[in-house]
Amino acid sequence: MYMQEYRTIQSDTWDQIALKAYGSELSTQSLMAENGIRNPDLLAIWRFEYGQQLVVPELAIPESQVA
Repeated sequence: MYMQEYRTIQSDTWDQIALKAYGSELSTQSLMAENGIRNPDLLAIWRFEYGQQLVVPELAIPESQVA
């Protein structure tokens, strides 16, 4: 699985990061799940401070979207 890293800016939220990384806030849960496994304390953060390193996992493409 290919993963990218994302460094937060001041006041980033989970849904804002998902929108930047995936183009949709609908992927927020996947982003939170991957990072929560690595560091459960991150899940308690609503607004990030500058410089928090997060993992952005590659999303599986639903079969209905495969040509």
